[in-house]
Amino acid sequence: MLTSDRAYENTLSTFIDRWAWIWAKEGRTWAEGAVFASGEDSLVVQGGPLRLHARPQRTALTDVECAWPRGGHWDARRTFCAQFEGYGDLCSCWSPVLFPVDVHKANSVAERGMRTIPTVIVASERPLLLHRCLLRLMSVPGADPERMLVVADGDLQGGLREVRALVNLYGIKFEGHDAGGNNVTLRITRHYRTVMEVAFRIFSLDPYVILLEEDLYVAADFYSYFAQTAPLLASDPTLYCVSAWNDLARDDSGGDPRLVMRSETMAGLGWLLSRKVYQDVIIKWPGHDKFADWDMWMRLPEVQQGRECLVPEVSRTFHFGAKGAHLTDYFQANFYVHTSFNTLSHVTLANLDKLSPAAYEQHLKELLLSGVHLDGGAVNPCNKTLLPRNSSTVHVLWIKMNEVSDDYTYMGVVSCLRLWNLDLRAHYKLLWRLRWKGTPLLMVGWPASPFSVLKPQGTHILMRYDPKKPEDEAPVYIYQSSNYSSSIVSASAVTVTPYS
Repeated sequence: MLTSDRAYENTLSTFIDRWAWIWAKEGRTWAEGAVFASGEDSLVVQGGPLRLHARPQRTALTDVECAWPRGGHWDARRTFCAQFEGYGDLCSCWSPVLFPVDVHKANSVAERGMRTIPTVIVASERPLLLHRCLLRLMSVPGADPERMLVVADGDLQGGLREVRALVNLYGIKFEGHDAGGNNVTLRITRHYRTVMEVAFRIFSLDPYVILLEEDLYVAADFYSYFAQTAPLLASDPTLYCVSAWNDLARDDSGGDPRLVMRSETMAGLGWLLSRKVYQDVIIKWPGHDKFADWDMWMRLPEVQQGRECLVPEVSRTFHFGAKGAHLTDYFQANFYVHTSFNTLSHVTLANLDKLSPAAYEQHLKELLLSGVHLDGGAVNPCNKTLLPRNSSTVHVLWIKMNEVSDDYTYMGVVSCLRLWNLDLRAHYKLLWRLRWKGTPLLMVGWPASPFSVLKPQGTHILMRYDPKKPEDEAPVYIYQSSNYSSSIVSASAVTVTPYS
């Protein structure tokens, strides 16, 4: 019946025919059998019971081991793969992935005369995710296992045993601890404190470290990106961090991988932390039993102290973890899967000299003055023809925002654009730099943004209709014609205020 160790001829003719097979994986067949139904099409009778007996011989472990070379890391890999499962090509006998992954020495980071910035991987008891993260990280230019550290939270005698073994296989430093407690948010906040403390203790001579979560996949120019932006973090006291992540970038909107922007909100998911900022925040860190969500806490005004972050227009990390402490499949599918991700190996960042506060504000003013201003009373952000596609011309949309908390119109617009809509993020003084279908878009909150003075006279702002009963909310945007002169539109429409 068998034609190979993986297939057999199609001799079973009905859904109640049965077949059984006992074999050694990639080895011999020990027994097989089948029973067949009988009768006509109108009345099929199930065959008798199927019993299969076999006495496979015991095989010495050495006889089933992979025919890998002896010595060095191969012995360590052999021991690891005998204990743990699920690592695919890492433990394949026939097509094992090259490991340790070749570390690139001649790369853009070294050419800049800089040591690779230490990378600290924030981990837990999820070794398979960590393996995917490390496998990619070790393959990009600038990777250096001697400048990497994994800090993992979990049971040192339980789930962290496999994590430690995996990290040791990679030749990377490892620090494990048990943050304690059953509250996930509190535990993560404790963990991040430990991560930061251990990072700057082990890399005691370095001015900054990269923090990278275990469920992130990095771009080919990951280290080059940080090597080019790290000097800005060192020289500009108004900066809080440099992030590899852009909260408001979609993969179907294009983007310029050379572009770096300032943001008032901290972005995580692969970010550069300076020793100076670490020393500022660690003394204020929430107490051991004080409930706090660590990243929300770091964004508090009294902690961030007006400092800003640099973010790329095109992200240098991709979030692949589908489930986590604060993550569901739905969240991953709606907010992470479609994030833009740079695929170019060598990118020279542009206009880094325009990222100081004064220079950046001047650059934004120039973009506003030279851009095409949309009529807020005529455009529909939910419409697929909102902007011309793949245009190099900057377009500007002014939206109602009386103060920072007045985010109703903003949330409606970013929902239409299928961007992050859970809170205000990635803005600079309430100006958002976006990209829609390849075309740059500046969205400005009027009149709360200090850039509001640059709104041309006669340009209408976009105001989302706010129903009295949210549960009966009408469509987000219903429009009158653009020549409608009144500043108050019917209750089923957008309010167009012709401020000039």
